[in-house]
Amino acid sequence: MSTDDQFRNDREIPSYPQAGSTGQGASPQGGYQQSGYQQSGYQQGGYQQGQSVHGNAAPLNPEYERQLVCAAHWSPIASVLLGGLTFFGPVIVLLVGGGRSRAVREHSIDALNFQITVWIATVAVVLISLPLMIVLVGFVTIWLAGLLPLAALVVHGLAAIKVSAGEPYSYPFTWRIIT
Repeated sequence: MSTDDQFRNDREIPSYPQAGSTGQGASPQGGYQQSGYQQSGYQQGGYQQGQSVHGNAAPLNPEYERQLVCAAHWSPIASVLLGGLTFFGPVIVLLVGGGRSRAVREHSIDALNFQITVWIATVAVVLISLPLMIVLVGFVTIWLAGLLPLAALVVHGLAAIKVSAGEPYSYPFTWRIIT
């Protein structure tokens, strides 16, 4: 059993009293009453494995969750076609489903960390290559600034294919900046 399957099997959807039920807080006439409501001290605990990141949010449908996980890895490729800011795709996926699914959150943060690493490496190559152009070596090394993002897009494609098949994937050479 994979970890994702374990997350799905451990999830519990809270049940709320329906209108018309005779549970606590519901009146026999079908309305909701708050008579004698007393709030005791609020205790916040860490969320358990298999719960959504926010305890009050219902977990995602497993098919939709899988689609969002794949979108976290495909989105940088689509971002290149739409303007080049490749880190926006994983951020959007994180905002859409990261609060309701731990798997979506982990995959989108992993893709985002990889993109941040690629951006830092590309800027570093450019900053190192510019002064080296004086001795003509920089004209050779500046090509790495273009090859790094292309290689990153290939890695994102591989990640999306692996994840869509249900296999775990971890990006290589990634600094874990966001946790």
